[in-house]
Order: sequence, then C-alpha cells, then structure tokens
Amino acid sequence: MKKIFLFIAVVASAIIYPSCSNDIDLTSEWKDIPIVYGLISRSDSANYIRVEKAFIDNDISALELAQNPDSLYYDNISVQLRSLNPNSPVTYDLVRVDGNLEGFVREEGIFADAPNYLYKLALPVGELVGAQEYELVLNRGDNSELVTATALMVDDVEIRDPSNNPTTADAVNWVQYGLKVGWRGSNGAQIFDVTLFLHIEEKDQANPANDRIVTLEWKIEDNLPAVYVNNQVRMDTRLNKIDLFQYLSNRLETNPMVARKFLSFDVLVTGGGEALNDYISAGNANTGITSTQVIPTYSNLSEGYGIFSSKNSTFHEGYVVNGSTIDSIQNNSLTQDLNFQF
Repeated sequence: MKKIFLFIAVVASAIIYPSCSNDIDLTSEWKDIPIVYGLISRSDSANYIRVEKAFIDNDISALELAQNPDSLYYDNISVQLRSLNPNSPVTYDLVRVDGNLEGFVREEGIFADAPNYLYKLALPVGELVGAQEYELVLNRGDNSELVTATALMVDDVEIRDPSNNPTTADAVNWVQYGLKVGWRGSNGAQIFDVTLFLHIEEKDQANPANDRIVTLEWKIEDNLPAVYVNNQVRMDTRLNKIDLFQYLSNRLETNPMVARKFLSFDVLVTGGGEALNDYISAGNANTGITSTQVIPTYSNLSEGYGIFSSKNSTFHEGYVVNGSTIDSIQNNSLTQDLNFQF
C-alpha cells in the first residue's frame, strides 16, 4: 500500500524575506538559503523530500522571486539518504521528479506551482530499518557546505485492539463497550495520530445509478504524546457509543430515499518522530489568546530552514460491528433519521 505523508509548510514572509531577524544583514553578499521538508517512512513504497532555496535580493521583491521557478529550485544538486549504522552503511540516491505528475499538485498561490520539483526515494516497503538513524545529505556543489539532518526511523506500530487480525476478530459490540484502539511498540515515536475509516453503503431508492459506498475519515486522536512503559510504547484511546452516533449524525445527510448499511471500519495508527514533535510543539508554544502570536522558527537542518523526520503507520481494515450495534444505529434518536435499514 502506497501511503505518502508529505509535510510542506513554507511561509514566504519568514523564509524568503526574513527582514525582522537580527542575524541577517540585508546588505551582505548573496547567499542561498536551503529549505527542506520531508518525512521518511518504512511503511511507504515511496518517500518524497521537498528541497528548495531562498535568498534575499535588494532589487527584486520577495513576491516576484517566489513566482520564478529558477529562484525556488537548485539546478544541479544531489540528495541522498544514508544509514548511520556502521554495520550496514547504505546510501540511497533520491531522484528529482515533478510532484504535479506524481499526484501531488501544488496549489496556486505565492509560490510558482509548475514545475513542482520533489526528490523521490522508491524502495520496497520495510527496507528502511526501524529504530535506526538516517542522515539526509544535500550537496549543492560549488564547494558549498553540505546540508545535513538526522532522524531516527520510527519503528513498527502493532495494533492490539480491537484485534490484531480483523479477519478473525469477533464483531465489535460498540453499543455496549464502545471502541478501544490500543497499540504497542513504535520505538522512536513521540506523537501519534489515530484515524478510523467508516464504510457505509448507500442505496438510492429513486435512482439506483446513484448507489455508492461512502468512506468517512474520522481522526479520533491528533498529535497524541507518546507514553512509554519499560522503553516500549503502550497506549490506547477509547470512544463510547454516543461518539459513534453523534459522528454519523454530523457527517451524513438525512434523505428518506437513501437506505444505508454500515459495512465495516478500518483503523490507522501513525507514529511521528522527535523532530516532527518538536516542530509542532514550537508552532503551538506561543499561540492563543494571551500570547504574543510570534511563532518561533524550528529547524533541525545544519543550515537553512525546514524539518527532516520520520513516521511509521499500521493500517488494519475490515472490522465489523455486531447486530446490537446495527440495531442501535437504526433506532437511537441521533441516527434514526439516517435510514440505516440493513
């Protein structure tokens, strides 16, 4: 399964024209500023790293520079990923691709949207080693200093609840016990997201051509801090039956001509590495009604701005709920008008 998490967050005023910094001399000699954003994952078949550049020009405005692809991208650079394990010193070369052709179309805005260059690493799922440190190395040539960053690869996540094998698991009695999602392992992770995917069949009684299966994406945990017990992640989160009824009520439209059936649900647990956690924490550190609204700049690059970190995901699909839960969805006051009939 090819699941890509491409983290891109470039703020033009802070990166292309950081005039408020006391460390930058606007009359100094030209120098490019590397900008790097990317996460690597051993659970993905392709990983993408965004590498761009920024610089200050006293004669051209930042907005004009941002619309010129020649100002955003390096012409001749090499981007590599190196294993820092002395027993297996593997080096991978990343290939430049156009993200617009890879399914990652860049939205129109401040920055030029075509081409949309990314650096791609295509490997078999699992080839990158969990709990091993990797170094990203950017060589700009011209005798410039190498730009580097390191990340500990987040190890595998093991989903324990509802069950580690959906195909043999008992139907979930959500209406009596709620839903518990529990997981273990994932050394190196500092934060977790937990997402459910609910699959619902809809039959249009007025026009069968409109019959379809709807998938609802329900993020139940977002940036949840990791909890380690004896050097291993041991975590769980819980939903009650009312959570399910309220979610369905909020996401589905009432239509007496559409008959619905709850088919199944999937569970996705994703762990994020230390640098990603630090980046998010820095962004949240000084926001809110009592703050100064000055968001600190975080970067783990040896030079420039950006973030290089890791993630890992486990996806289990095909859990079903029991008959009592279906009956409750059909008859409780929050969802009875949604016409779950079978």
